[in-house]
Amino acid sequence: MQKRILTTLAAAALSLSVGSVAMAQFGGSAPGSEVIDTRAEVYSRLLNTRLTIDFTENPLRDVVTFLSEYSGIDILTSWDEQGFGEGLDPESPITLRLKNPTSLETILELVMKQATTEETSWALGDGFVEIGMKETLAKDKYVRLYPIRELLFTVPTFDNAPSMDLESVLGGGNTGEITGSLFDDENDDDDEERVPVEDLAEDLIDIITAIVDPLQWERNGGEGGSMKYFRGSLIVNAADFLHRQVGGYPFVIGSRRTASRTASLSSAPRYVNLTGRFGFSKIVDIEQSSIPVLVGGRVISSGGGG
Repeated sequence: MQKRILTTLAAAALSLSVGSVAMAQFGGSAPGSEVIDTRAEVYSRLLNTRLTIDFTENPLRDVVTFLSEYSGIDILTSWDEQGFGEGLDPESPITLRLKNPTSLETILELVMKQATTEETSWALGDGFVEIGMKETLAKDKYVRLYPIRELLFTVPTFDNAPSMDLESVLGGGNTGEITGSLFDDENDDDDEERVPVEDLAEDLIDIITAIVDPLQWERNGGEGGSMKYFRGSLIVNAADFLHRQVGGYPFVIGSRRTASRTASLSSAPRYVNLTGRFGFSKIVDIEQSSIPVLVGGRVISSGGGG
């Protein structure tokens, strides 16, 4: 008995120690939630940091360093240190003047457009933003599922309603005997052919890959991402900049004050609030009163007063 108790205590201690290590690794929160929160915070700074700039022939490396220090965001860049064209040239001169406050996201895109003639973009990481050419960013992919069942639903037209023939049913006489069918069955074979959902999903994939960065998808010869349909969802394995264009990020950006106000409005109960003009109401007194009612040509009272 004592041995069993010691074994149980040892197992419990081991479980607590493993749990403490896991909680320490994830900062005391569920695995993945901290990553989403960190990405949301970085993305919020990327959108909400607005500034006016005046760059005149400044090297790209200095511009990126300034934007990173000003915004507090780690901006990673694949530099072409050897001049082989496999990254951004750190010495590319940047000349850009913006008098009106502009978001950091737009500024980074404008700066990269000046730095090279190649297609560039940015990717949101866990606590950082990576900028560079799309062919470099396309090497890092992840998988997301996009439910599309509602987009594949086809509403039937119902344009072949059966016709009713009472004369054929009653046999043409007045005996009341039913001799035929009430409905005409001539249109039974004219049912509308349903398009398989797999074909509809394939059409949707064709539309997405033709509109969203067409040259980046594998079916078009690119290396940025691919997508497949499976049981009502699109399984997309693609780079971050492609996911951002297909479905955005799985979190909402906004201040806490705005978010709480929106939540309170959306979750408010649906009822009518009867109040006075000054924001309060009070029942002073309720008395029984007789109510005259006209019944059968005579006026009667509903009850006595008092």
